[in-house]
Amino acid sequence: MMKRKISKFLRRKWVLGTFLLLFVVFGLYSLKLMSAQTYVVSTRSLGAFEAEGKLSHVGVFGNNTLYGASASMENYPLPLVEEFKMTYDYASNPRLSEGNYTLLVKATYYVTKGTEEVVLWEETLFRDEGKLKDGSFSSSYTLNLIDLDNRSTEIAKELGIKRLRRRVTVTATVNGKGKLGGKEVVERFTHTSELVRDSSAELYYFADTTKKESRPFTETSTSKANTTVFGISSDVESAQTATAVLALLMLAPLLGYVYLGRGPKDEMKRLKPYMVKGAPRKVERKVYLRTEKDLEKAFDLLDKPIMTYIDGEEEVYVIIDDGVAYEYRKPLPGAKRTAN
Repeated sequence: MMKRKISKFLRRKWVLGTFLLLFVVFGLYSLKLMSAQTYVVSTRSLGAFEAEGKLSHVGVFGNNTLYGASASMENYPLPLVEEFKMTYDYASNPRLSEGNYTLLVKATYYVTKGTEEVVLWEETLFRDEGKLKDGSFSSSYTLNLIDLDNRSTEIAKELGIKRLRRRVTVTATVNGKGKLGGKEVVERFTHTSELVRDSSAELYYFADTTKKESRPFTETSTSKANTTVFGISSDVESAQTATAVLALLMLAPLLGYVYLGRGPKDEMKRLKPYMVKGAPRKVERKVYLRTEKDLEKAFDLLDKPIMTYIDGEEEVYVIIDDGVAYEYRKPLPGAKRTAN
């Protein structure tokens, strides 16, 4: 009875139409949300860490009436310069809370072999190291060119190489740590400047005297993405689950209609071509068959037509063979079956 009521309810067109519409709507929302990102990654700028190293230089001249005793220049006349007063300054922003520095002035002696540079000797002219103070340091050194030229002559004589070349470099190295926006800053700073002796132009000049570094720092956070479905706000992950479940719930009545709307299975479909309407005449005896399967087996064994007729509230199927009636009775739809 309940099955018939449910089937009758689901057969109503407006009911089926409503469930079908809701299934389509929730299904489309579910498909749309499946391609949505469930999490949002946001990045916030904390600022930038900046570091700068600079080599300042002043040339000290011999007797001359043009430049005076000393001057800071981009290019220095080679014959006039007797020494260079050099100062290296390093600073960081925000200031490093701790760290060490090393300043190294080095003379390198080399020759060229084709395009290859072959280093034959190196000497440290000056070395200064210590701890940073307020994220910075300053160190000074005076390079006496007369003494350096004399030393270069000695090394060339010992090596027996007349065209020995010389390079003077100033290298600053800083290792330190600090904080920026609550994030740790690890500093690894290296800067090399070179004193170039251009014999053809008869000039001294310093290359790469300044180096600046700037590193941005950011903070990344992850949060659940939100969406709105039918005016209800929730995170995308929950909305995906809810719309998928609702779509399946709307599909259930449609599947129920398909299942309940099927007609009863016709057990005698195969036998119908061999049935004829009519009641048998007098028979000697009867054999009562209990099920459609029994009727089907009797038909297969006897290979005789099946007679069918209505007797009260029953539909009767009979196979006659040598005066014996093989009879199966089936209650009419709505009738209560009684034992044969």
